[in-house]
Amino acid sequence: MVGTLGEDEYAWFVLRQGDDSNASFMEVGDQLHVEVTGFIDPVEWSAQEALAMSLTLEQGVLVDAKVVQLMGETTMPPLYTSEGGNVLVTLSHVKQAGRDLHVVGQIEGQLALQHTLESSPSALEGVPLSVHFDITAQKVEF
Repeated sequence: MVGTLGEDEYAWFVLRQGDDSNASFMEVGDQLHVEVTGFIDPVEWSAQEALAMSLTLEQGVLVDAKVVQLMGETTMPPLYTSEGGNVLVTLSHVKQAGRDLHVVGQIEGQLALQHTLESSPSALEGVPLSVHFDITAQKVEF
């Protein structure tokens, strides 16, 4: 995943260790739920400045998307979120082949800043985001 957050350019890496990947999907009825976390460090799984997205697909069509950019080492606020922001996620390619799901797309818009768990995200304190992603998610089976 590559792009800009604010005025800075970033590359977020999807890390994989054996069968453990930070790009995964589950089949839930007619839907595919895709979870992706990209890390700034290409080797270490550190949440600092990670970019996470959740996509819900139905018959290859995107029906829901959420994007979060973490500021610290945890998934707790403060963080930037698409909830309360104005973010458009578009997909240009979706193909499932066995346990792999290849997804290519773009994220454009404004993330909102959420200061605390109790506070609502503020678009006024947001940051622009423009990211291209080309990921292969692995199927999670229980």
